[in-house]
Amino acid sequence: MDRIIPKIAICPSHELAEGQYRKLKMRFEGREDECLLLRFDGKVYAYINRCVHMPRRLDCEQQTVFDHTGRFLRCSMHGIVYTPQTGASISTMCEGEQLRAVEVYEEGGEVGFADFRVTGFSC
Repeated sequence: MDRIIPKIAICPSHELAEGQYRKLKMRFEGREDECLLLRFDGKVYAYINRCVHMPRRLDCEQQTVFDHTGRFLRCSMHGIVYTPQTGASISTMCEGEQLRAVEVYEEGGEVGFADFRVTGFSC
């Protein structure tokens, strides 16, 4: 039997512009966490805001999660770089490791969570 995944609306699609991100406090797998919701190359992605190198937020030392080119996600503490499309690290130190993805949807002009591990969120 297929599991029905509840959808949790976050925001209208137009409120998440290309190259922008939002940070959301969320309940993920039963504990409080922070999520990055971002739009890159027209698609919406979401990741737990925690570097794979050390358990720190990507923006722990700077107020951004994108690098200076806007093409990669970057941890401000040690400079570990990730692809926005997969969350995979392309830095030598953590190559191949991935940010923890959160399932999202975009349909009917709305962006939201479609992940059974999410039980609530706040902006």
